[in-house]
Amino acid sequence: MALLASLPSSPWVQSLVALGLLLLTKLVWDNFLSPLRSIPGPLLAKSTNVWRAYHTHQGCVDRKHVELHRKYGSAVRIGPNCVSISDPSLIRTIYSTRNPWKKSDMYRPNDVLIEGHRLSNLFNTQDDDWHDQNIRPIRSLWSMTKVLEYEPLIDETLNKFVAKLAAKFVDGANAGTICPADEWIGFFAWDVTANFSFGRHYGFIDQEKDVDNLITDSTDGLIYFAPINQVSQIPWVDNLLDKNPIRRIGPKPTLTGVLYAFKVVAEYQAQLASKTITAGTVDHTLDKYVQLKETHPDMVNDQQIVNWLMLSILAGGDTSSATMRAIVYYLSKSPSATAKLVAELKEATLATPAPWKSIRDLTYLDAVIREAMRINPGIAMIFERVVPEVFGDDADNFNPDRWLQGKNESDEHFESRSRRMKDTVDFVFGGGGRICMGRYLAVLEIKKLIATLYNLFDIQLVDPKHEWTYRNAWFVYQYDMPMTIRRR
Repeated sequence: MALLASLPSSPWVQSLVALGLLLLTKLVWDNFLSPLRSIPGPLLAKSTNVWRAYHTHQGCVDRKHVELHRKYGSAVRIGPNCVSISDPSLIRTIYSTRNPWKKSDMYRPNDVLIEGHRLSNLFNTQDDDWHDQNIRPIRSLWSMTKVLEYEPLIDETLNKFVAKLAAKFVDGANAGTICPADEWIGFFAWDVTANFSFGRHYGFIDQEKDVDNLITDSTDGLIYFAPINQVSQIPWVDNLLDKNPIRRIGPKPTLTGVLYAFKVVAEYQAQLASKTITAGTVDHTLDKYVQLKETHPDMVNDQQIVNWLMLSILAGGDTSSATMRAIVYYLSKSPSATAKLVAELKEATLATPAPWKSIRDLTYLDAVIREAMRINPGIAMIFERVVPEVFGDDADNFNPDRWLQGKNESDEHFESRSRRMKDTVDFVFGGGGRICMGRYLAVLEIKKLIATLYNLFDIQLVDPKHEWTYRNAWFVYQYDMPMTIRRR
């Protein structure tokens, strides 16, 4: 106070000095007095979340985290109040089903704003009691047994996809036409999500384009969402941008998907009312949710159904397509892995599309998928993931063989090593009580697509040395994958 009193009377000067003192106090606290002061990390990150927001906006913060953990160890301070942990043994502690650690404000920008009202969802809600209450009616619908009821709908989309690839890039006059695989895998992932969600395709495969800009709007929303939100990176900025009550600024995260879901639900309800269809006669998700109105009349209304549908609509297409792109890309970079996969598929004498009962226990197919998820997970920010030492010195390389038992490896050692590797990689679906319900469906979809494609076609990069580009915006978006497709 004495210092301020001795300064010139100008309020601007006094305000600047006061601000300077506040900043100095914060710097002293963050670097010398904070309980996190002993945890190593970049100097700037210890004092401001701007460091993380900047690297996230660049689209490759996952690489930066890997670099930092290799430099500093298993615990790295990446924000004034944020520590990134790379020890997989702590997953079950941090994401325990008992007394789980709470979700922070970082999730709030994922709310959708409709007519001035914020709508949370099962993924981003911070209220565990609300989450448990609202997920209870549908939890049993996402067991592997129930998910397999969607296989005919997945097959329908797979047949459409394979036929379109053959016509455009494989057969007749179009043989040898370069396929932008990143784009077409996205079309499949989004259309198959729509088909098992509400029994019809968005139309990406048929129309050969991003219908209604659904994919573009989703991507733009995540690119906005990531630096504002991820790992509590200045989430209050969202209140000045997308949630601004005067004039909204930004791509309006999740709004397009929510409005589309409301439209689909309304149309389905109209069909039921007009007796055009009867509830319980189809196996898509929307029908299963509508039937819950009878068993949970106090909870289930159209808004609740949309809330449930958003879990698969918003995440299903982006995360599955990211994983499938990674599989196709890394296989094109590894002829030996491709040869082993093709040999396993040939020995299995698969039908088209590949049926789950024929591929669920294929060892090398499973190894390829897990390896792609390990090296390029579909969600690469919200769960701080770095490669643990269990994966070996070649952790940066795509090597599905690491998932197989070594020639001189004992059964006991392999079982222990395999379990730890699987626990770590499966964390891409989250952990504890908030684990992704759609994980079994994702595995079903991915295995069926990869087994079907590689059983039918030889898929290669036009230039084996070509490198894709990718952007990590919470979900991983990969681009520039020019491929040639030929029949086997």
